[in-house]
Amino acid sequence: MIRALLLLLSCIPLFAHAQFNDCVDSNRINPYYQCNDPTFDPVCGCNNVTYRNGCEMTNRGGVNYPSADQNGVCRNDFFFYHFYPNPVVDRMNFSLQFASQEVAPATMQIYDIYGNAVYFQLLNSFSDFPTTPQSIFFTNLETGVYVMVIQARGIFKISKFIKQTF
Repeated sequence: MIRALLLLLSCIPLFAHAQFNDCVDSNRINPYYQCNDPTFDPVCGCNNVTYRNGCEMTNRGGVNYPSADQNGVCRNDFFFYHFYPNPVVDRMNFSLQFASQEVAPATMQIYDIYGNAVYFQLLNSFSDFPTTPQSIFFTNLETGVYVMVIQARGIFKISKFIKQTF
């Protein structure tokens, strides 16, 4: 009986740690929260996930504080990008940032729903600190759904967007 009690008491710290994770507060997570701050200032959360800015880290991710040893983009993400608006009317504002001390040439490729490449751009003016958004004009694209592929040093990230004309 005493052995069972000692075994149970030795497991309490494990359960307590699982209940009181101070990095992410699940009560604060709201995937529908709209951060009205359009600033592109990537933050690496204590959960090693990169967020667009501190507002998204706190309100959408529920993360209580940024990572102590990483600034900006998390090293495991290598790079992080953000674009707006979606749907695109005539131009897209595009921002990209690399992780600290990681800079490489990147490419942007855009494909239509049939898999045809309709746009290509070399992205070589980005660094490991936040930059102002670059405007990319898509006046020649037809209305439809497109897939954007960003590639740098063998790492691919994919997003969809809608091109809309009035």
